[in-house]
Amino acid sequence: MKFINYLLIFFVIACRAAVCSADEPALSDGNVHINADTMSQDQNAEVYTAEGHVVARWQGQTLAADRIRYEATTHMLYANGSVILSKDAAVLTGEALVMNIDTGRAEIGPGLLKAPLSGTSVIPGKPDSGITIMAEKLIRLNETEYSGTSAEITSCDLPDPFWKFSSSTMSAKLNGYATGRNVIFYVKDMPVLYLPWMAFPVLDGKTSGLLRPNLSKSQKQGVKLDIPLYLVISPSQDLQLDIYLMSLRGVGTSLNYRYIRTRGSEGHINTYQIYDKMEDRWRWSLSQEHKEIFSPDANLRLNVNLTSDSTFLSDYGEKVGDYNRQSSDTTINTLNIWHNYALTSYLRYSDNLYTNDNKATLQALPSLGGATVRQRLFSAPLYVDFDGTMENLYRETAPRGQRLHLFPRITIYPYKSDVLQTQLYTGLHVRGYVTDNRDSSKIRTSDTDLLPEAGGRISTSLTRVYDAGYSTLQKVRHEIIPELRYNFIPEHDQQRLPYYDYTDRMITQNAGGFSITNVISGKFVSGESTEYRDISRVALGADYLFSGERRDLLTPVYSQRPWSDLIVETDTWLSTLVRFTFDCRYNLYNKYLSTTAAGIDVDDRQGNSLGAGYQMARSTPSPLSGPVPALPRDGVEYIEGRFATKLVTPLKLSYSIRYSLDSHDFLESLSSVEYRHKCWSVDLSVHQRPGNNSFSIHFNLAGL
Repeated sequence: MKFINYLLIFFVIACRAAVCSADEPALSDGNVHINADTMSQDQNAEVYTAEGHVVARWQGQTLAADRIRYEATTHMLYANGSVILSKDAAVLTGEALVMNIDTGRAEIGPGLLKAPLSGTSVIPGKPDSGITIMAEKLIRLNETEYSGTSAEITSCDLPDPFWKFSSSTMSAKLNGYATGRNVIFYVKDMPVLYLPWMAFPVLDGKTSGLLRPNLSKSQKQGVKLDIPLYLVISPSQDLQLDIYLMSLRGVGTSLNYRYIRTRGSEGHINTYQIYDKMEDRWRWSLSQEHKEIFSPDANLRLNVNLTSDSTFLSDYGEKVGDYNRQSSDTTINTLNIWHNYALTSYLRYSDNLYTNDNKATLQALPSLGGATVRQRLFSAPLYVDFDGTMENLYRETAPRGQRLHLFPRITIYPYKSDVLQTQLYTGLHVRGYVTDNRDSSKIRTSDTDLLPEAGGRISTSLTRVYDAGYSTLQKVRHEIIPELRYNFIPEHDQQRLPYYDYTDRMITQNAGGFSITNVISGKFVSGESTEYRDISRVALGADYLFSGERRDLLTPVYSQRPWSDLIVETDTWLSTLVRFTFDCRYNLYNKYLSTTAAGIDVDDRQGNSLGAGYQMARSTPSPLSGPVPALPRDGVEYIEGRFATKLVTPLKLSYSIRYSLDSHDFLESLSSVEYRHKCWSVDLSVHQRPGNNSFSIHFNLAGL
C-alpha cells in the first residue's frame, strides 16, 4: 500500500515538472491563459510550449493555433499552423505569427485580415461578411492599425473574389480607412482601372468619404456624371456634397445637410445651384424641412421651397422629385396645446409658378389661430366650442389688409343612446376687416360682418356578428351606419367685403344629405395568434339642395339641380396580400361618372408586387344660369400599372407606366433592372417623360 502512495506522489511531481493538464494555465506571470492538448514548461527560461488545439487568451484577445511558444520574460508569442488572432470583430489569420503581447505588434505572413464592412449590404436583410485584406506580409502595429506589402482588399468571398483592389503597400485602421498606393482594380483577375492612391472605409458605422459616382443621360441635361462626397459631422449630423458634370447644362452642385436634435427634433436643408450655359444664367433651388419639439404640447414646423424661376423644376425636377409643382410654398407653423385649448401660428409665402409675376399671389404674413375642444357649459345640456383666425393678408395688388374670423358654436344632443345619436348645433361667423388697399369703392377701410349657421345630424349603428365556420376566419362582424345631416346658411350680401378666398364668400345653403357606411370585419385565427381586421368598407352618400348654392371643387355643379353627385368609396382587402379600392362620383342627371379612381394592389411583402389603376375626372365649366348643356367627354383620363419582382434570381425587376386615354400618349414610364451579387450590384434604369428621356446606371461594391 505504501508503495502505491509513493508512486502516486512521484507521478504528480513529474506532471508539474514536464507535462500537465490543458485545463491548468501553469504560467508564472498570469498574463496569458493557455489551453491545449499538451503543454510543457521550462522553469529556468520561463518558456511555455503548447501543442494541439491551442487557445491562448489575454486582454480580450484570443489566439488559436496548432502550436504556441510563449516567452514569459520577453512577453513574446510564437504561433504556427492555422493561426487565428481575433479581437472584437477583427480577425487575423495565417500560418506563422510572431507577437509582443505588451505592445500588440504582430507579424504574420502571408496574412489575411477580416474586418466589419461599412454601411449596409447590397443584399437587404442579409448581414455583411466583412471586408478582407490579404498581404504577403501583414504587420499588426496595435489593436486597430495594420500595414502590409503586396496587399489585396475585397468584400467578396474567397478564394475567388469577383472584384478586388491590389496595391504595392497598404495601411489600414479599424473604424477608419485602409489606404493603398499603386492601386489596380480587378474584375475576375482582369485589370480594369489603375489609381496611384486610394482609400477604403474599414468600419461598421457611417464614415466620411467619396460615394459611388452615378452616370446618366437625358435629353434636357445630356450626359451627366454625379460625384457625391459624404461627410460625417457628428453622430447626429451629416452632409452630402454632389458635383454634377452635364454635357448640355454645365457644372452644378448640391448640398444636403441632415441633423437630429433633442426630443425628436430633426430636419434637413437641400440646395442646388448651377450656371446654366443653355440659358446663360444662374439657376438654383432651396428647400428645408425642420421639426422642433419643445415639449409634448408645443412644436414648430418649418417648410421652405424656393426656386430661381418657374421652369427650374421641369429642367431639374429629378433632384427634388417634383416636376410640375403649381407653386413653391414656404411655411412656418407652431402649435401649443393647453388641456382643451390650442393656439396656432402660421406664416405662408407662395410663389405661383404658373404666372409671369407674383404680384397677385396672396401671402399670409402671418396668421394666428385658436380652437377649443367641445366642452359642456356648466350643468346645462349645452356644449360649446370655438374656432378663430386672425390674418395679415398681403399682395402687391388690391385688395390687401387684415382679417379676423371667429366661429363660436353651441351644440346640443337632444337624444343619445346606444342605438341612436342626434346632434343639433348653431354658430355665428364673425368677420372683421381692415383693408389698406382697395380694388372697389364698395369696400370700406374697416368693416364687420355677422353670418349665422345652423345644422344637425342623426345617425345609428346596426351590428351583427356571424359564425364564419372556417378554420382561419371564425367570426364576421357586419356593421351598417346610416346618417342624415342638414346645414343652413341664410342668404346674405357679402359683395362689400374684400375677397381673398372662400372665407369671404360663404355660399347660401339650405341643404341636407345622407350617407350609408357598410363595414365588414373579421376575426382571423392562426395557431395561437388572433387578429381582427377590416375586410371591406363601402360608403355611399349624396347631398340635396333645397335652396341656395352649392360649391364643389372636384366636379362641375349646377345651381338648377338639387341633387349632388352620388359619392361611392370602397376599400376591400381580398386577402392580406390583395387590396382593391374604388372611388367615384356619379352624376344622377346625365347618367355618367364625373370622377373615377380605381386600383388593385398585390404585395407579398417579399419584394414582389403588382398594381394597376384608372383615373378619370371631367373639367366642364359650370354655367351660372340658363339651360344645362350636354357634357362632352373631356377632362383627364389615364391608366397606370406597376410591378416589381425578385423571383428572377439574382435580378430585381421593376416597371411602372402611365398612359393617357384622352391624349392617346404615354405620360411617364420607368423601368429598372438590378443585378445583385453578394458583394456587388449594378442597377440600370430608363425614365421616359414627354420632352425628356433619360437613363442611368449605378454600380455598387459592398463596403465601399
